[in-house]
Amino acid sequence: MKIGIIGPHESCIMIKKSLHEIDSSLTVQIFARERVNTCGEVLEDCESNCNVTMFTGCAIESYVKQKYTLNNPYTSVEKSIISVSGAFLEMQKKNMELDAFSIDVVENQVIEDLLDAFNIKARNIYSSSFFPGMQEQEYVNWHIQLQLEEKTNVALTSFVWVYHQLIQRGYKAIYLGPTRTMVRAALERLKNAYALNQAEDAMVAVEILQLTNYERTIENYYDLMKKKTDIEKEIIQYVKGIQGAIFPYSDKEYIVFCNAGSVRTFENEFNILHLQQNIKEVGICMNAGIGIGVTAYKAEMNARRALKYTIKKEKKGIYLIDEESKLSGPIGTKNKLTYELISSDPHIQKIAEQIGISVQSVLKIMTVAQARKSYIFDANELADSLDITVRSAHRIIHKIMNAGYGKVHSKETSISGGRPKTVVEILFYKEYLE
Repeated sequence: MKIGIIGPHESCIMIKKSLHEIDSSLTVQIFARERVNTCGEVLEDCESNCNVTMFTGCAIESYVKQKYTLNNPYTSVEKSIISVSGAFLEMQKKNMELDAFSIDVVENQVIEDLLDAFNIKARNIYSSSFFPGMQEQEYVNWHIQLQLEEKTNVALTSFVWVYHQLIQRGYKAIYLGPTRTMVRAALERLKNAYALNQAEDAMVAVEILQLTNYERTIENYYDLMKKKTDIEKEIIQYVKGIQGAIFPYSDKEYIVFCNAGSVRTFENEFNILHLQQNIKEVGICMNAGIGIGVTAYKAEMNARRALKYTIKKEKKGIYLIDEESKLSGPIGTKNKLTYELISSDPHIQKIAEQIGISVQSVLKIMTVAQARKSYIFDANELADSLDITVRSAHRIIHKIMNAGYGKVHSKETSISGGRPKTVVEILFYKEYLE
């Protein structure tokens, strides 16, 4: 396992030293950037050269996660009570009062526990938790203002850049550096995440590519053969990209075997949709189902189920069923949802049984409601969510109301008149949270 460290050079050196003290066999590479908002610049280089990523602090991790897609396992070295204890000892050596300081990023609970341990009464103690998007200069200004107003004697900061800015301007500051204890904890998290990632990649993935309007007749025999040659070139190029193996299953179907890690990526979602579009331009429709499993047999069965789900959809979206029987799709779209096809949760089973609908329908309604942040539906919205007719949606709403899992939220009348539309609030979430 090769670890890439991203953050200020000074912090990176301290963490690298601790890592080698913990395990001298570790391979560690530093990707230094001094400011939080520049750390994303080295992410691609880090992930290309290392197996896992360790950020020097939670602020950097939060910023990079917000702006970039992380492909490798990652974590950050957190600040702990030990970091602040070290700062207190330094303050005591310099005869500074322990109840007049400002501190950034460290959680309030850590500070409160430490004050209790040192039996310090909070007099002039100011804390600023981390806020995503807040620039280091804002922390500098905050610390300086408190010292100018003589409310604090010293600034405790988790940012190397903030520390140096304060010192250069003549203000008192102590840097809360990474401790070996927290580096060890971060290393353990990385090892576990890496092992899990390796286990996931070791799973088998199967993609079934099916040509659904491929009908060969005497009249179109040669034209269709030419089209099929073009299609197979596109498919082979795609399979090469995921380092898979392809087997023609029939005249209309191809089965692709590869590892699960290859198909879970955003890049593969884009590539398989691009393949589908290229084949469509030849005049042939390609449906695809993707399955993941611990064995090739289980992966293929999941791919078959996903393919059936894909074929049912008029919009020809591509779906995936994973090793836990979770359905995701349509992949590569903003409407992508992930929900269980099978649930062992007794609450879900109870709701489905009492209403008289499938567990899958309950799970899908809950997933859609959580995604749209509202459990309020009319029949048309419910029909769109479940990919059913409006008539069927009315029947389901009627069952939900009769079972006591719904209530009328409002009635809406269109401008053109007609019967008022009933808008219903579905109460699954209340039962589920009980």
